[in-house]
Amino acid sequence: MEDHVKNSLLIVDDEKSNLLVLHSILRQEYTLYMARDGREALERANESMPDLILLDILMPGMDGYAVLAALKNSAETRHIPVIFITGLSDPDDEEKGLSLGAVDYISKPFSPAIVKLRVQSQIKIINQTRLIIANEIAVKSSRVRSEFLSRMSHELRTPMNAIMGMTALAKNTVEAEKRDDMLDKINSASGRLLQLIDDILDMADIEDNKLCLSCSEFRFSAMLENILHRADMDIHAKRQSVTTDIDPSMPDTLIGDERRLSHVIFHLLSNAMKFTQEQGSIQINAIVREIKADTIMLQIEVIDNGIGMPKELQEKLFLPFEQADGGIDRKFGGAGLGLPISKHIVGLMGGEIWVESELGKGAKVAFTMHAQLKVLEAQDERPISFAGKVALLAEDVEINREIVMAMLEDTGLHIECAVDGRNALELFAADPGKFNIILMDVNMPEMDGVEATRRIRALQTPEGAKVPIIAMTANVLMSEVETYLAAGMNDHVGKPLEHGKLLSIFNKYLN
Repeated sequence: MEDHVKNSLLIVDDEKSNLLVLHSILRQEYTLYMARDGREALERANESMPDLILLDILMPGMDGYAVLAALKNSAETRHIPVIFITGLSDPDDEEKGLSLGAVDYISKPFSPAIVKLRVQSQIKIINQTRLIIANEIAVKSSRVRSEFLSRMSHELRTPMNAIMGMTALAKNTVEAEKRDDMLDKINSASGRLLQLIDDILDMADIEDNKLCLSCSEFRFSAMLENILHRADMDIHAKRQSVTTDIDPSMPDTLIGDERRLSHVIFHLLSNAMKFTQEQGSIQINAIVREIKADTIMLQIEVIDNGIGMPKELQEKLFLPFEQADGGIDRKFGGAGLGLPISKHIVGLMGGEIWVESELGKGAKVAFTMHAQLKVLEAQDERPISFAGKVALLAEDVEINREIVMAMLEDTGLHIECAVDGRNALELFAADPGKFNIILMDVNMPEMDGVEATRRIRALQTPEGAKVPIIAMTANVLMSEVETYLAAGMNDHVGKPLEHGKLLSIFNKYLN
């Protein structure tokens, strides 16, 4: 059985005897706080946030009217109901108190029965109001959660159905052209599924206030090309036209969070494609708003000639788990996470995001952002070499080892494999100078990747301290990544692995 939580009262009176009388009348049923003057009353009200205040009118310094006015002028305390306690009998005094916002009067000298009844009456109203509000919130929360889970189930199963169905068909297809088409569709559906998983993880990081940006050099034009490549199949399916216009003054190399920026633009493009009819057109603009010595302010716009939306629906676009109206997700799909996540990311980039639209006249979604400027060094353009370099791959799942080795096959690296963390530690300790980089899975039997990293760093060898160790993991929440970095890892790549990102990170540490 849960303990009964008492309602709380703040009693304010400059006469100690009155405080004692009221305390004796009310102490059994309520948690009580006391104040002897107006200023102390305001301090106690802000500290304890009582459910109800019993407030004397005639007090030295700051009288009850002034206290009530101050309470009502504060956003934190204006909701607290106040009952005046007073010996004044003039109707004008009662009228003044009620006009300021008092809910009732208790006259001195006190009648215990009257005090209890008047306080109980107000507490009952307070508790009933809270119950109604709590029920309304619970009903809305349940409805939103149910709708979101329904959408999420649909969004997860749709690409999964394509992956499983096309895989089964490809196994039985002998024509190379058809098989390649099926593999392209599997790849597209896999990317869509991965994006959805990333959205869920990003929203979890946002709710935990742990979503943060990373900084690395990237080519803006290459990023935009990659976004269009990811969306290519859907663009062709709807026979839409997508054009881009990059400001001529835009430096091609920026420093910022390429993955997060790509995430935002891809979501805006996906929404534009979703709400634009077949053979419709979409325009992506990248506009330079300001360039300083080492920073740049950009405005990115995604403009479509689709269905558009009225003003009253635009306000809901950036609310998590919600969409413009209940029918939009059923007709056009979507989990309702992309735009809220995008808004948060844009905020972290020092910008703002907004929508301009009219029903039937298309829409423009635009955002501003800040990035740093730096010329890309020549070595970053070189492919992974220089023959003679050795990578240690620690991964307990055989198919994952095969995938990594296939992705790195053309780099010239020699790769040795360990089946768990203990095996990786033994191989490295036996010949520390042999390995130029370690790709370390995190979740492995015998010894996990985090512990293996700690022990490699603890070896009494220079190589143990300086060898780059890259976490390879499906755990990509920022709180988990921070744990890997704290253990001594230099960087991380998320599963499922992306070929370009894997090559990029090896290029970063081996060139």
